[in-house]
Amino acid sequence: MTWILSAALLFVIIVVARLLMSRSGRQLQITHLELLVPALHPDLQGRRIVFLSDLHVGRLHVPADDLAAALECERPDLLLFGGDYAAETPNHARALELVRRLSSLQPTFGVAGNADHHQHLDLDALQESFLASGGELLLNEAATVRLGDAELLLLGVDDPVWGRADVDATAAQADIPADLRIAICHSPALFRQFPHLGAAITLVGHSHGGQIRLPGCEAHFTHGTYPRRLASGLFRYEEGAEMPRRLLDHSEVLTNGASLRACTAGGPLLYVSRGVGMGVIPARLACPPEILVIELVAEGAEGDACDER
Repeated sequence: MTWILSAALLFVIIVVARLLMSRSGRQLQITHLELLVPALHPDLQGRRIVFLSDLHVGRLHVPADDLAAALECERPDLLLFGGDYAAETPNHARALELVRRLSSLQPTFGVAGNADHHQHLDLDALQESFLASGGELLLNEAATVRLGDAELLLLGVDDPVWGRADVDATAAQADIPADLRIAICHSPALFRQFPHLGAAITLVGHSHGGQIRLPGCEAHFTHGTYPRRLASGLFRYEEGAEMPRRLLDHSEVLTNGASLRACTAGGPLLYVSRGVGMGVIPARLACPPEILVIELVAEGAEGDACDER
């Protein structure tokens, strides 16, 4: 009887969510995060980095043209993909074409997700798109990006769900001079290990933000075994703490996403994106698709101080 009630509740939620989607659920949210960095190299000042995760082409929640238009509007210096490019194997060609289209606008780097390994996505073709843009597919690897006279080190951890992740091997490649380090991984499942990468901020997806969110509640569907509170939002690692401290939860990001701010001086950061696609449940409720735009700012520049919000 319990499973019948659960199934009925899920059906009602999906129906309601689909109705709401027809009105505003497909609206793409651009989350702007101003990242304040002490002693930031002058050539990194004002640089913009876009993080885009969980396309799931075939169950992409927004029109592809909207994604391209958003990138053209934001004009990022770098585009970072968080994996899970296609919903199912028949969608691979369309997914790779969209990646090529979006990557052509700026240097692009990315990692693989669990769906990519499970479906045997052509990672060589994905790599070709990234290389053509001046970027690279990072599978437990690091890459240095030169922006003016500054060097940005990107660390890409392969998918942990399929046992492909190797944080130690990735971190071993980070022992080179760089003005700033940023890490990407598909899933927050390795949240306890991310500080070992030495990155100012680690960007992940996979959870879709829970897709179906009820007011005042943590995500019910997270696609993982990690704590539900890690389904979306901004977090900070503090020495000795078992869990990263939540700086901004799901609702705070939704409400204030146009002007978020965080400082790297207080410790490594973790951002969990809601992504733009959908999983098995073909709906989003109170969890709109998201593109994260990070702007690098020198702490103390023109009066900027570390007042996080």
